[in-house]
Amino acid sequence: MQTFLPYPDFRQSAAALDTPRLGKQRVEALQTLRALVIPEYGWQSHPAIRMWMGHVPALTLYGLAMVDEWVKRGFDDNTRDNIREFAPQAAHPDYAAKILLPPWLGDPQFHLSHRSNLIRKDPHFYEEVFPGTEHGLEYVWPEPRHEFLPEDPEGEVLWILREHVGHGDPEKLDKVGLPPVGRAAGGAADSGSAAGESGDDEYQFVYAEETSRRPAKVAKKAPAKPLVKKPSRKRQRQEAAFSTLPGKSPVAVPFDGGSRFAVGMVVGRPITLDDGRFGRNFQLTDIIDRSEFDYPALLQDPRVFFPVPAL
Repeated sequence: MQTFLPYPDFRQSAAALDTPRLGKQRVEALQTLRALVIPEYGWQSHPAIRMWMGHVPALTLYGLAMVDEWVKRGFDDNTRDNIREFAPQAAHPDYAAKILLPPWLGDPQFHLSHRSNLIRKDPHFYEEVFPGTEHGLEYVWPEPRHEFLPEDPEGEVLWILREHVGHGDPEKLDKVGLPPVGRAAGGAADSGSAAGESGDDEYQFVYAEETSRRPAKVAKKAPAKPLVKKPSRKRQRQEAAFSTLPGKSPVAVPFDGGSRFAVGMVVGRPITLDDGRFGRNFQLTDIIDRSEFDYPALLQDPRVFFPVPAL
């Protein structure tokens, strides 16, 4: 994980990168932004995350510079909208010029270390790009002046629930439940994750235990061992939050790829859905656009059930 800055200027840095690494930088920037803003996203202790703490708009500016160079080279992009959500002002030149930049930007040793490490990663390409650069330098990792760790909001909140409703009719939504274990990745896309990225459902395949027995005289093909998906502790916390949600709690469910949300409340006692999942009756009160949220970037949270500030 790294946001490469061989030069103090974001656009100059983007232009200097080889094409495969440039493409990855768009996703690296997006993942770093999520780690800085979204609770429980992880990676907050990584030095590549820590150095950007307190500078989300500047990192957004960096990510957009990578996207612009990527598109300039003739490639399609699916990250710009997600990156821009973290600091919309970064997309407007008049406002972008006023964004506070990190204090380490312009440190000669910092940028030299990035040039040296790029040469280490691909000497054939970067020896010509950065002639005369010292080899074998360690990365310089700036520490933040203040540590900022994202936390879930307190007080009045709106719960986001990633039920797999796709492009259905939100008017017909009358029951809700968490998606089955292992299907959170699709839900992440519903709330605006970049295409091609997986969700946060950190499940592991666990094989059923083998039992010892005498080998048969005639060799038989063993049946395929069933895969059991085990929920992570993070998913278990989400399930606990949903199962204990009081009646009349406000809940929003994404539709149409996360561009619209059915907003309502859970009512009555817990129920069992047709497919056996734990669920709740849902009473629709409104249908809103993504833009009506105060900070839509929070909707990129890959959890299947999480709170955002109330509307």
